[in-house]
Amino acid sequence: MEVGPESQDSDGELVARYLRGDGSAFDALVLRHRLAVYRVAYRLLGSHEEADDVSQEAFLRAYRALPGFRGDASFRTWITRIVINLALSARRARVTTVPIEKAAPPKEEAAGPEAALRREVRLAVRDLPRRQRQVLILKVYEGMKFAEIAQAAGMSIGTAKATFFQAVRNLRTRLAPGTGPRRGEA
Repeated sequence: MEVGPESQDSDGELVARYLRGDGSAFDALVLRHRLAVYRVAYRLLGSHEEADDVSQEAFLRAYRALPGFRGDASFRTWITRIVINLALSARRARVTTVPIEKAAPPKEEAAGPEAALRREVRLAVRDLPRRQRQVLILKVYEGMKFAEIAQAAGMSIGTAKATFFQAVRNLRTRLAPGTGPRRGEA
């Protein structure tokens, strides 16, 4: 039976197969979800190295906990919740005080209006309050439904919707012409 990400088996079927002893079913889940897991981690952390570490740890924790998986949420929602928790822990654990003389010089970014707009949007999203940033990333970048976001973020569907619309409103305000430089810019 085929077990790649293009497999016809649903996540639920793959989980059931794994629980019956088919180790290749977990491999299929990893292949199917690894890019989405990495994207969520990267967008929450902003570092490729940290996102890679968090992604690997999320799948390791999922592997260990899968025998106790009750199926109250989809596998996608469950693994996303694991990633969010790990990313939050990683952010809290960061050492944030680096003397300015030891800080790395800023990276060269592409020039032009499109690159400037992408940079402005990235900074505005980064500066959103934590829960707004999480919900926005899951909805816009990962295409999750509000019910999935609510389960992954540990909130009600109504709270997920309200948080998303607050994030959009904040982004509109922050990105409006003439609002001045953003935090973190000189």
